[in-house]
Amino acid sequence: MLKVFSHKFPQNVWRILPDSDPDSDLWAIELREVPAKKASFAIIDLKESKLKWHESPEGTDWWTSLTAFSFGYLFLHNYRFPDLPQPTDLLTVSADDGELKWVLPNYLLVKSLNHKSIEVATKVGDQFKYFKCESKTGKLDALDENIYQPDSQVILREPVRYKEGNIYFDKLATFIRESTLGHQPVSIDYLEKRPFMMFSYYIYEQEKMLEYLLIVSDKMERIYHEKLSEGRDGIGRSTILLKGSRLVYLKNNNEFSSLTLP
Repeated sequence: MLKVFSHKFPQNVWRILPDSDPDSDLWAIELREVPAKKASFAIIDLKESKLKWHESPEGTDWWTSLTAFSFGYLFLHNYRFPDLPQPTDLLTVSADDGELKWVLPNYLLVKSLNHKSIEVATKVGDQFKYFKCESKTGKLDALDENIYQPDSQVILREPVRYKEGNIYFDKLATFIRESTLGHQPVSIDYLEKRPFMMFSYYIYEQEKMLEYLLIVSDKMERIYHEKLSEGRDGIGRSTILLKGSRLVYLKNNNEFSSLTLP
């Protein structure tokens, strides 16, 4: 049986990121309330199947964006000059309670180094200067090039998109048409985790687009089929995400959904 979880927000979901800790089942969500120009952030705990919190942390505004989620901390970039598409400040928020932990003005996140440190940069003249930063406190230290970094591993898997003109599109479209008794996709996102094949695909209906999720086993058994949205004007990005056995997807722009593959 598939374990399905869903939570609907009053705002539109802008971005979804899992904690880079392989053992974590937390997912960070950036949300936007467009008419009010208000941004907020949330954490969903899929282990407990619940919304952990949903807040607009201190120091954030409409221009704040989620840039990374690593080992229990959300890293946000602020843009003090909205006319310039460059981050100006780095904010860190606790995934436990949504509280602002620290701010580094004039710094930006480069990457996560390990479970307790990140790499940050600040501009000095025309050059960037790089530092190691403690995730918990924001304390800066000289960057040691020999600092331990875990072996690179794929934490999050995103789909491959196939559109008309791609050499594999017709084959996948025929498979979907036969599996759904007639749906003719115009765009297909595909992920594979044996023994499952996962498709997020779009069809035209009355000059609008509808999006569906289809999961099929390697024995050609239809495991799951659901309409994700209808009346769309266009095609979304990163429509399905996979971390471990958790498949995460978005419904109607504001509903975070997931299912656990057996």
